[in-house]
Amino acid sequence: MELKLSHEILDFLPEGLVLADAGGAIVYSNAAAIKIFESPFCIRRSLDSPPLEDHDLPIARVLRGEEIAGEIYVLSRDSFDDPIWLEATARRMNSGVIVHWLDVTIQRASQAANRFRILLETAPDAIIEVDFQGKFVMMNAAVETMFGYKRQELMGLSVDVLVPAAMRGAHVGHRASYMRQPGTRPMGIGMELMAQRKDGTEFPVEVSLSPVPSSQGNHVTAIIRDVTERRRASEHLRVLEAQFTHELEETNRQLAQRNQEVERANRLKSEFLASMSHELRSPLHTIIGFADLLSEELDGPLNTKQKRFLDNIHRDSQHLLEIINDLLDISKIEAGRLELRLEQFEIGLIAEEVLSSFRTQARTKGIQIETHFPPNLFVEADKLRLRQILYNLLSNAVKFTPDQGRITVSAERSGAQLQVTVTDTGIGIAPQNHDAIFDKFYQVGSTTKGVREGTGLGLAITKTLVEKMGGRIWVESQLGKGSLFGVSVRLAKVTPGEDKAITRTKPLVLLAEDSNRSTDLLAIYLEPAGYDVVRAPSLAKTTQLSRELKPDVIILDLLTPGAEGWQVLRELKIQKETMDIPVVIASVLDNDDAVHSLGAAAYLTKPISKRLLLDTLQACCPPSHHRM
Repeated sequence: MELKLSHEILDFLPEGLVLADAGGAIVYSNAAAIKIFESPFCIRRSLDSPPLEDHDLPIARVLRGEEIAGEIYVLSRDSFDDPIWLEATARRMNSGVIVHWLDVTIQRASQAANRFRILLETAPDAIIEVDFQGKFVMMNAAVETMFGYKRQELMGLSVDVLVPAAMRGAHVGHRASYMRQPGTRPMGIGMELMAQRKDGTEFPVEVSLSPVPSSQGNHVTAIIRDVTERRRASEHLRVLEAQFTHELEETNRQLAQRNQEVERANRLKSEFLASMSHELRSPLHTIIGFADLLSEELDGPLNTKQKRFLDNIHRDSQHLLEIINDLLDISKIEAGRLELRLEQFEIGLIAEEVLSSFRTQARTKGIQIETHFPPNLFVEADKLRLRQILYNLLSNAVKFTPDQGRITVSAERSGAQLQVTVTDTGIGIAPQNHDAIFDKFYQVGSTTKGVREGTGLGLAITKTLVEKMGGRIWVESQLGKGSLFGVSVRLAKVTPGEDKAITRTKPLVLLAEDSNRSTDLLAIYLEPAGYDVVRAPSLAKTTQLSRELKPDVIILDLLTPGAEGWQVLRELKIQKETMDIPVVIASVLDNDDAVHSLGAAAYLTKPISKRLLLDTLQACCPPSHHRM
């Protein structure tokens, strides 16, 4: 009777009690425990942890000597009902283990609800809940702060009280429409929403809506955010953007105006340089040409004094011509008008041609020139500009090498490049000046004569030309120990084939010049070299004579009154009978890009040396060739 009474008392307790013997077998569970564990279940330490095995449960742990006091477990059933939160306390007794299970689900739910309310109350945005009639059901503290109302003032009122008076009529319709098709979405997409405070002031807001089911029908939760500061910042940013756009437009306008001024200045500079080219090159053409003619002594021998005077005339004229050419080249480079015409050719022939220009000068100073060029070295470059590069390097070597010195010109393959070096035993260059010598108008020092020569543009032009052809230039030098200047040039991928077969023994050259003096000089150059020469009586007759005579080459001057030369060139390249005849332009104009585009075979800028003229004609039509 006493044992039965004890069990009845234990069954009356709301907490579950479980007794186990010393082997861990359960010998008694009160009614509350039976109710807790009556259905299949699993026990976890948390909602997302795996189910516990028997040896991890309180009875087994206490039998192992552990103490269990107030530990939380989660019991879940196979029917996926809401989980039950249990607090377990277990102790060892002489006869076994007693476990006390307390259902704390309601307490935990209360704690979670309290935490949610704290979260709701501390949210910076206003949060409200209204019923299907639009009346306030719930709100957080931010509503009071944002709108200036007390909660008790708003409870039972329509949410329309927070809408500006001018918009309330429309808002009633919008609210009814939303209740017919509720959904989670922003309110008033694409619109600027405004709200109204208790004091009547309006402010911009963003509102998010969500339907909330309830026992009284659908309610709606609205989250309201005050975007006053964001709108103010956005407006400030818009003003700054407009101001920046205006300033940028004004800056661009000023820049465009300055660019126009720069372009005009460049155009005037180009026009001036072209005019200077014409005014200086024309007399130089005559001076150099007749100096060359006199030096050949065709009309009688010259005495020593006359030869010396003639050498001075020729040397100083050439020096002046080099200065003019340097100024024109640097002008082209600065204007971005320097064009290259790449072709494949044997570099040894070009090097020998340039070397021949300096052998006499070197011999006068007792300088020995050595060359090391393997045969059949074909490169891909602009022939005229490569000649200019080698000329500049050799000119400097001769100028800065003292008497009885030595200059070595070598070429060596390096991968897909050919490295050409000019080495001298001259005065040398200090290491700190190695970069500066490639600057425009920089002169590192005096020549071996103790004077500064040239414009200081030669190496600047050379560096630009080398780099434009895909190569590089470098210097190795020390004061008093000579210098080595090297340039790299792209090797030709395919060695050019042999020239066309010879079909004529004496070619015919048609001269179309507006100056009898110029045609006389050209004829004196050409006839002894194996060419027949015919002078066109006028430019207008050039095309007709070309059709009749079918010359092998036409030498045409473009600087003529009425721009007749340009028209003649166009006609020659359009007409079937003359389009294949090479046309060599000989002019003081500096417009080689245009003439090449019209089909000219070559462009020679006056004054023209005899050697350059003959080399050009040799390329177009050698003396042993004629047109049938």
